[in-house]
Amino acid sequence: MGRSNAWTSEVDWQTGQWQQRGQGPTHHEWHPPSPRGILAKRPLTFFEVLDSGFRLLRFIPGLTIGAALIVFTLWTLVLTAVGTFMVLRFLPFLDALVSNDDAMSGFFLLAQMGSFAISLLSLGAAHFLAGLASGGAENSFGARKTTLSQSWASLRGRRWSLILAALVLGAINLGLLVLFGLPALLLALFDNTVLAVVAALLALVLWVCALIWLNLRFAFTGSTIAVEGLRVGAALRRSWRLTSTGFRRTLGQLGVGYFLSNQLVQLIISPLVTVVTVVATVAVNTADAATLTIIGVIAGAILLVLTTVSSAILFAYFSCLVCVCYFDRRMRTEGFDLVLIRREEKTA
Repeated sequence: MGRSNAWTSEVDWQTGQWQQRGQGPTHHEWHPPSPRGILAKRPLTFFEVLDSGFRLLRFIPGLTIGAALIVFTLWTLVLTAVGTFMVLRFLPFLDALVSNDDAMSGFFLLAQMGSFAISLLSLGAAHFLAGLASGGAENSFGARKTTLSQSWASLRGRRWSLILAALVLGAINLGLLVLFGLPALLLALFDNTVLAVVAALLALVLWVCALIWLNLRFAFTGSTIAVEGLRVGAALRRSWRLTSTGFRRTLGQLGVGYFLSNQLVQLIISPLVTVVTVVATVAVNTADAATLTIIGVIAGAILLVLTTVSSAILFAYFSCLVCVCYFDRRMRTEGFDLVLIRREEKTA
């Protein structure tokens, strides 16, 4: 058919021939553009990753902070129960320890090292929290909020894998601590106090280095279980492959993010802890013996609550940061940003 005019004819792009224009509209139906997500659908710069962690924390606080509060409340209750049992079980030994100044100094040093070790052992919970927050992080690319109940429901069939992964990584961290601390324990049993302390400090340094490296290589285990539906073994291997490239970048992002968030939380919590300590000290100096125990219990409970809240906020942000690093790594190595853009276009 010959060409008459642009109003009554058109080109058939399959054959290249002119044909009679159809009666129906030829344009596609208009759709509104997909909303701008909380997380950018593109690879992020170093500091954009840190900022995106805070943005995700503010966008879904019920999921991130709420889950962290539940986990660390249970963790605190377990530690409190174990600590109370140990104090009651070894009360005569503690009474004898108080009367010796040198023994008390060594005990306080071991207690500080133990507290530091316990805080690092809680990194195992970060894998569970990151997996729980990954669904909300993925939905945030389309500016869709996810509640804690929705995230928990979406993990049906993967919950036990997520819990098992956190327990396995926590057991690995504990096993490394026992392995590195065994020489110091043997030296202490043979009354080599100085060598035992030196060996304990060296073991702590080596354990921290091994802990950082190993947990960084397995940092995306929870996210791969939640997003990709992998089992524990496959998720560990998947995280190892994802962190095989960009190791220093991921280390810097997670390390700087953990340090900055820790300092920020301490700036908020430390004044409250100082106020509680000062008030409790003044009350103890002016109170009689009957109310001394009550004041100690109340002050200890307040300090315990503040510690739990600060730990929950810190790990809530850290889990958000892990999620952002996970998606950023997939965008850089697998073009996952194109998958997200296409997905949002279909749901728009």
